[in-house]
Amino acid sequence: MSKPTVLITDKFTLRAQTLLEASCSIVKSQTPSCAHEDLSQVEALVIRSRTKIDKNLLARAPKLKFIVTATSGFDHIDLIATETRGIKVAFSPEANAASAAELTWALVLACARQTVDGHTAVKNETWNTHLRDGIQLCGHTYGVIGLGRIGTRVARIAQAFGMSVVGYDPYADESAFAVAQRVGLEELLKMSDVVSLHVPYTRETRKMINRSTLEYTQRDAILVNTSRGEILDEQELYEALKKGWLKGVGLDVFVKEPLPSDSNLLKNDRVVFSPHVGARTEDAYANASLEAAKQVLEFFTTGNVTHPLPPKALWYASPKGFN
Repeated sequence: MSKPTVLITDKFTLRAQTLLEASCSIVKSQTPSCAHEDLSQVEALVIRSRTKIDKNLLARAPKLKFIVTATSGFDHIDLIATETRGIKVAFSPEANAASAAELTWALVLACARQTVDGHTAVKNETWNTHLRDGIQLCGHTYGVIGLGRIGTRVARIAQAFGMSVVGYDPYADESAFAVAQRVGLEELLKMSDVVSLHVPYTRETRKMINRSTLEYTQRDAILVNTSRGEILDEQELYEALKKGWLKGVGLDVFVKEPLPSDSNLLKNDRVVFSPHVGARTEDAYANASLEAAKQVLEFFTTGNVTHPLPPKALWYASPKGFN
């Protein structure tokens, strides 16, 4: 029996590739877009978020049976199109949870202690004469929106800082709230000194942070988003910053990426930016690559999918009409 042909479209570790090569014929694309690749013989795709799976790409891959994305997000995949074709799809939800949680905290600390401004002051030889006072986190309240793999880790770190932790997640069962007191969204925003977002992008979460929710957010709170840019209404966030409602904002994700140079958010010195790097650590890449490779092998060996898409979760609704 011939080996199935697997196309790897993006960064992938040698260890994971070697694992696949024992049972599969491996091809690597020149670019993540696969715009000029011959997909006619490909039976499986291993991708990351830079590879957009749509009807046009699928039409070029008549033998395609399986797609696995080495990421926890999956909004780069048209799941209706794959379902129509009968193609199985999987994701890698465990691989980058630790790295994403750690970046969340890097942004929290940067906002709380003005580390970016402090770095600039030292470089410019102005020392600390113009810095705003930071805040101590110990003794304050941390609000976690979304108690999944990442949000739970963030909550545990907050506890280690000596913070009280509250959480909002209408789809999590009581066991998830071992790390946080369960509260409603409005209550969380009113009582939290720091709030971070760890929710998927769905119809329900689109612009869940907007003018109305920002109005009852505690004044001088810190807000951090490392989930998806569409969770925030960026213009209304900017207006809230102009009014002085927030002490600081940390953003790793944006509606348009790269963030356009004319974005109003760039005009406010209370925003700390990072360029969507929550999963960009060597460990996260290695874990995601290995997790994806194992799922390919399992699919072609048993036909099973460990982490199938669409996810079998209460929060997930059919993407029909979503985009």
